[in-house]
Amino acid sequence: MEFGISTQIHRSRSVTVDLLESIRKAGYVRIELFANRPHLDFHNRALLRSIGRWFTENALAAPSLHLPFIEHAGPLEKIWISVLDPERRLREAAMDEIKRALELADHVALSYVVMHLGNPKDVFSPVAFDYAYAAISQIHAFAGVEVMIENIPNEISTIERIEEFKRVSDLQGLGICYDTGHGYLQGITGGFEYARTTHVHDNHGEKDEHLWPFEGSLVWPALIDKFVVAKYQGPFIFETRGDDLSKGGDVKSRLEELWYEAQHSIEEFRLKYQLEVQPEPIEE
Repeated sequence: MEFGISTQIHRSRSVTVDLLESIRKAGYVRIELFANRPHLDFHNRALLRSIGRWFTENALAAPSLHLPFIEHAGPLEKIWISVLDPERRLREAAMDEIKRALELADHVALSYVVMHLGNPKDVFSPVAFDYAYAAISQIHAFAGVEVMIENIPNEISTIERIEEFKRVSDLQGLGICYDTGHGYLQGITGGFEYARTTHVHDNHGEKDEHLWPFEGSLVWPALIDKFVVAKYQGPFIFETRGDDLSKGGDVKSRLEELWYEAQHSIEEFRLKYQLEVQPEPIEE
């Protein structure tokens, strides 16, 4: 298992080279930059240059970038950034913000970017696919990076909808970031064979708490079962909150133990954790 962590764990603080260094010293060599302002001020080009230089000097794995989807403009003011907004001017403004965040790619190679399609609780409309196609095409042309669409709690970003969009759009360089906490809230039980990367966190099944694994009520043996059956080979990126990096070591050990038990014998693993047999993914 390969683990990484999102800077969202420090989302109440600004991303600086010192903050990134604290994450590196905690043992993480794979880092995802959470590009929501003011946490990551991607309007500051000097900051983007220093971040790129820091990654290069430390010879770390190419970072991933979570594209902006909201800006906390004040204590009570939130500005949503959605390329699926019904208003053209707001879609264009969202793409402008995304391109500014993508300027980081001028200073350090990005392994991929993670993207939200719409906002929480948005309903599905066929025109959403048209808007998504236009936006992702622009991202590919602007930065040449792979785009991982994240499942979020709305009607557009279920695994089934994302896979449908991939089929009809026929876009290359497009994958799925499976978010464990969102999947729990969405009641997702299948489609793990399509995941290319992850966001790993927990909750109690009612709201998006971004807890460390095993702090909520998600059944982790059942989730590991699904990933192993799907032959998942991507990284596990912690997307927790709360500033406490020290919890990661114990969580990684517990997840690794579950992973290796399931890899050794899925039948014994299911008996031990009293799991129902999961259907094998259908090969197309």
